[in-house]
Amino acid sequence: MAAELRKYPRINTALEINYSTEELNDEPSQFVGTVTDLSKSGAGLLVNQAHRPDDRVCLEGVGGAKKPLSSVVKWVRKTQGKYRIGVKFVRTPA
Repeated sequence: MAAELRKYPRINTALEINYSTEELNDEPSQFVGTVTDLSKSGAGLLVNQAHRPDDRVCLEGVGGAKKPLSSVVKWVRKTQGKYRIGVKFVRTPA
């Protein structure tokens, strides 16, 4: 079994969320996805839309956050016609 490389423990969940991306023309696109696991520093999502590593996404309503969480896609895997993506939360200055 491979060693766990994550800094924080993950909590399995099945939380449906709305999220958005910024396209090349800087217009946001809205999507729906399912958060499959969540930690202090990121989340795993199951989505219908293909994404690439380094894409920026904003997750709404995750972990009780009142504002959308700015995140960056770290990895993407296609599975059964959908995509599993791992995102890292981006901390913005207060």
